[in-house]
Amino acid sequence: MGKKIIPNIALLSDFGLEDPYAASMKGVILSINPSVNIIDITHNIQPHRVHQAAYVLWSAYNNFPKDTIFVNVVDPGVGSRRRVIIIKTKKYVFIAPDNGLLDFVLCQEKNLAAVEVSQSSLNEYVSGDISSTFHGRDIMAPIAAYISNHVSIQQFGSSFLLPEIFSPFVTSRADVVPACVLHIDRFGNIITNVRPPGIEKIMKDIQTVSIGSNMVTQWIQFYDEAPENTPCLIIGSGGLVEISAKKNNAARLLNAALDSKLKVYWR
Repeated sequence: MGKKIIPNIALLSDFGLEDPYAASMKGVILSINPSVNIIDITHNIQPHRVHQAAYVLWSAYNNFPKDTIFVNVVDPGVGSRRRVIIIKTKKYVFIAPDNGLLDFVLCQEKNLAAVEVSQSSLNEYVSGDISSTFHGRDIMAPIAAYISNHVSIQQFGSSFLLPEIFSPFVTSRADVVPACVLHIDRFGNIITNVRPPGIEKIMKDIQTVSIGSNMVTQWIQFYDEAPENTPCLIIGSGGLVEISAKKNNAARLLNAALDSKLKVYWR
């Protein structure tokens, strides 16, 4: 007999770790499928920051084993008429509110199957009342658990055609997508949506990146190359332009946040 494969469910949310929300989702999943392996991508997305969540999911998902199920709950529209959707790709399944959280993944993945979750389909799988404020626990977690038990995604609603998803990345001066801050990591590195085709070309093409009123002009290829206390431009591990500071916090030095205005100056 071959080795039994334990299914993986990966969770991403803005719930934090101080409250019972993330644990409640895990409890629901394990009540349905006790053998599942649950991985936390993060629960520290800033509250309601869908764009940040989309980036973090995109930056992590391709590192996971085949057939991982991703449950993504950054959901400021919970309880409204916004849809819950399930997307199946060649390797993975994604469950999320239909609010743009999956856009970074969808612009990269092809050959997708999409299902809109319906109330009538949930009756067979979800017992008790569904809270209007916690669809992560009452809808998305049980769906993930049943899918991990080999229930088809088609059992949870009706198929629909996804609209065209445009790339969220800036790759050249011709792109109309605005440059922005996607994420600030725990080291204070400021991660942008500027995605160059190659490091040598982008270092020649981009002269300056401004964030707020601060101008960052110096390029480096690794963190320790930078002068002390000097924010510099670098290509991070995800292939995106970042602003970092050697052994310091670039976001703090530049007074930067997720909603800071970002501008790219091309040569």
